[in-house]
Amino acid sequence: MSKLSRVDRSGDPKQFFRFLKTVLPYKRLLLAAVFCMLVYTVFQNFGLLTLVPFLDRVCVGNPIELTTSLNVPFRDHVDGLIEYLNSVKRYPNLLNILIIFIGVSFFFKTIADYFQQYLWERIGQGVVRDMRQRIYNHFHDLSMEFFSKTRTGEMATRITYDTSMIMEAISRRFANSILSMLQIPVSLYIMITIDPAATFMCLVIVPIVMVPIILVGKKVRKLARKAQERIADITSVIFETLTGMRIVKAFSMEDYERKKFLNKNNRIFNILVKTAQKVSFIGPMTEYITVVISAVVVYYLVRKVIKGDLTFGTLGLFLVALGAIVKPLRNLPKLAVAYYRTMAAATRIYELLDTESTITEVPGAIELEPVRERIEFRNVSFSYDNNEGSVLGNINLEVEHGEIIAIVGPSGVGKTSLVNLIPRFYDVSEGAILIDGVDIRDVMFSSLRGQIGLVTQETILFNDTIGNNIAYGRMDAGTKDIVKAARTANAHDFIMEMEKGYDTDVGEQGQLLSGGQRQRLAIARALLKDPDILILDEATSALDTESEILVKEALERLMEKRTVFVIAHRLSTIQHADKIIVLDGGSIVQSGSHAELIKEDGVYKKLYEMQFQV
Repeated sequence: MSKLSRVDRSGDPKQFFRFLKTVLPYKRLLLAAVFCMLVYTVFQNFGLLTLVPFLDRVCVGNPIELTTSLNVPFRDHVDGLIEYLNSVKRYPNLLNILIIFIGVSFFFKTIADYFQQYLWERIGQGVVRDMRQRIYNHFHDLSMEFFSKTRTGEMATRITYDTSMIMEAISRRFANSILSMLQIPVSLYIMITIDPAATFMCLVIVPIVMVPIILVGKKVRKLARKAQERIADITSVIFETLTGMRIVKAFSMEDYERKKFLNKNNRIFNILVKTAQKVSFIGPMTEYITVVISAVVVYYLVRKVIKGDLTFGTLGLFLVALGAIVKPLRNLPKLAVAYYRTMAAATRIYELLDTESTITEVPGAIELEPVRERIEFRNVSFSYDNNEGSVLGNINLEVEHGEIIAIVGPSGVGKTSLVNLIPRFYDVSEGAILIDGVDIRDVMFSSLRGQIGLVTQETILFNDTIGNNIAYGRMDAGTKDIVKAARTANAHDFIMEMEKGYDTDVGEQGQLLSGGQRQRLAIARALLKDPDILILDEATSALDTESEILVKEALERLMEKRTVFVIAHRLSTIQHADKIIVLDGGSIVQSGSHAELIKEDGVYKKLYEMQFQV
């Protein structure tokens, strides 16, 4: 399949486990981060266990006691330490010990906190980087059919916004939420040893809190998916408007484009506000439930203190432990929302990564030898979609090595579609294309496309230097080869007139150059590649007279000793072709030289008379 799936699978547990695998390459960093989190938790809870009894001893004079039922490692040594601390003079000795203890504990806690936050950030950024690279690499594996049916904004959103959403699940904030949840077991242990009944009352919070989180979470997941799709809409509008700004201004469509963007912008605004409304409900509700139950527990325990069944210091310890549980419970809604948003983004990413190219190499594909004899179209038919009508039907054509074949016909008859089949941008629906008797579907992409040069009407240049654009496809080429290709393409003179010469940046899509200059750079690029097969698709149709003369001279040099397919709207440019084929209705209706076709009462003669007003 080549289309992106629209099925919402963000609630599928398989997607979550698949997402977890992206962290595996960072398992060492992950283990280090978890270790630091555990160290942080130990010192956090160690302080929790000791600080209140210490203060109780220093301030009130109550002896430090270890709850009888509390089972800790090295109990005998701990009892000995407690006995010593109870014998130490409260002021200043025990107070000094307390201050030193606080300083050392917080020192190690701070160090562990720093490293766990740094390591989680490193892991998160690494996962996002790897995911973006996977998506970008996958783009290059997909066929042209995918790119013709998928919006550029949609693809850009998945590689930028969707991947950044993944960071939310592996961020410091997320890690801190997990960190606080690690304290729950220790806190529960402390609370149970103090008062099991009060602890049970506290545990009632958990199922009550989870109900709204689950119910609202499902809706948040769907809204997150919609939000990401709407962001793709906005990205597409921005891209189309910015690249087509000349047309927008030329037709005075600024207000129309503003309204169109406003409509898209409002749609995503409404979705995000709706999401915020639902998410905002969870937090206060969770906090209210937590406060009510905590108040009941405090009331219960304070009564025990008044009766003398519980010391004030032990009550303080219970409340501190309770606070350590309440904090992660309050963060639980944010954690759930982050999870649902991440799964929505991850699902969209995996939909893209699971998209398979419709054009693939067969197992054991062979190396295509340089063209020596002919290229043959044998009963070729083609359609862009099996459910649509054929663009080309029953094409039979033989092109001898070194021949120049011109392809003409009315607009929309399949001229470009025909030449796009040669480098396998698309595959034939029926029939076969053979080079020296070898079906091109049986050869490696690199060996096939390595022998083909392409020059189109809409010249594609990259935002790089002139030299790198000419060397594109042969990045190992030396300066002499680049200059030689530029000279042959009539480009060297205008290049040297520029301040930085071959190091001049051409701008986005080559917009800092004129149309004729861009075209000559494209010809120089094809010359440097030195292909056996050359495809010229309307290569001179959009040029002024002076530029056309220079480009024609360059093209004549480029076509020497090559097999050339020329698509031309201007029939004056292809009269010297070895063979002219005329397409109409997706089929070849005429074939021959200019002199032969002009004598026939057919499509070619009509096109010729229309252009020259004979």
